[in-house]
Amino acid sequence: MNTNCNIDLLSESDLWQLVQNDHQAAFNAVYTKYWSALYQTAFYILKDREQSLDIVQEIFVWLWEHRKSVQIKTTLKGYLTAAVKFKAANLIRGHKVRADFFKYIETASPFTLSTDAALQIEAKELQDVILQTVDSLPERCGAVYKLSRNEHLSNQEIAQKLGVSIKTVENQMTIALKKLRLALSQFFVSITFFVVSLFL
Repeated sequence: MNTNCNIDLLSESDLWQLVQNDHQAAFNAVYTKYWSALYQTAFYILKDREQSLDIVQEIFVWLWEHRKSVQIKTTLKGYLTAAVKFKAANLIRGHKVRADFFKYIETASPFTLSTDAALQIEAKELQDVILQTVDSLPERCGAVYKLSRNEHLSNQEIAQKLGVSIKTVENQMTIALKKLRLALSQFFVSITFFVVSLFL
């Protein structure tokens, strides 16, 4: 292969071959080509800018360090996207994602989250999991949660409306959020099993 040709005109497989041969410019081209899409995928899942940036950086650092041994059986873009989802799923399971993610995903339209069809489907599935979990909450717990998230009432306003103490409202919200986090963690575990298969 002529390494003096325009890097930007090379196919994905040719770029990867150059990367495996320690070609720094080819690696930079891969980074430039896929960085934005990978960040968007991470941010769609995590709704956290810093964590999304960290994930993408870690994956590219890992890719360069392991360029000699990595065997890509899908496309390079597919491999990198799978790696982003895998790491994001690990963060979700480890409860290391900001609470803003859980608030955002409850009300966001799946068609505003991403223009990528696969991500839209996952967003819809996420919403279904959330709705089912909320519907399964005990009556008072569900009422507190819905007043907080759907009507945007403060804990004090909820307490007054339901005739309970603020402490009771806080406890019920804690229960609701724990159950939602568990349900979402299980959802991302199922994604992880699918993602792992992309590496085999």
